[in-house]
Amino acid sequence: MACRITIDSNEGEFLSHILKHDEKCRLPVGDILIECGETNWVFERKTWGDGLNAWKSKRIQDQIARMIEAHDNYALIVEGKPEDFYAPSPDDWGHFRAFLNRVSVEVCPVVYTDTITETARYINAFKLRLDDDTQGHFVRPVTAVKSSRNAHHNLLQTLPGIGREKAKALYDHFPSLKSLFSNWRVAKDEKIVVGKTWVKVEAFINKELGMTPVKAEVIRERKRSETTQRPLDWWEEVDIV
Repeated sequence: MACRITIDSNEGEFLSHILKHDEKCRLPVGDILIECGETNWVFERKTWGDGLNAWKSKRIQDQIARMIEAHDNYALIVEGKPEDFYAPSPDDWGHFRAFLNRVSVEVCPVVYTDTITETARYINAFKLRLDDDTQGHFVRPVTAVKSSRNAHHNLLQTLPGIGREKAKALYDHFPSLKSLFSNWRVAKDEKIVVGKTWVKVEAFINKELGMTPVKAEVIRERKRSETTQRPLDWWEEVDIV
């Protein structure tokens, strides 16, 4: 499948010259967009100097958030070396690096390149992997141990404040996820999860899911197709603006 690369119009001419691309125009988010069928990747590119300034002004946090809202696949590219740029305080680089480490673990991938040429080389190689449908494949296949227990442990750890040990304890005390969520108070009564963590999970379980364009269309279609009188289901009680 042939993929397309689009560069944001604010990017300099040098990147346009060394990075093979199909179009240069104003991108709503990010600096480089790779479109490959239904799979899109967007990259925000920062030098260490620009990144530091954007971090201090909180602009980079907003840019990352907008990438995540607009695309399913995204990454931040940090280009150059800290010593090549000016920092008002000697501690600035350490604080900014700590921020980038947190982003890479909790939010989105962070790619480090030494030069703009290396950035272009990385993007071109990434596009080729998408073209060949080998992106995401390791050079040496990794055999993962899969089990229902491991899958449930991982899922439980996505709950607010639930780490590995609490996930194991919940798995050992409840026969199913349905039972766990229906009888969440038992977790507190038996002191498996208590205090603020229990309250946060309780609020998470009971929080209504947000509206999306797809969900709105599903609700409209169900309302249009309804022909019999009966008690209203959940989706019939939702007002679509």
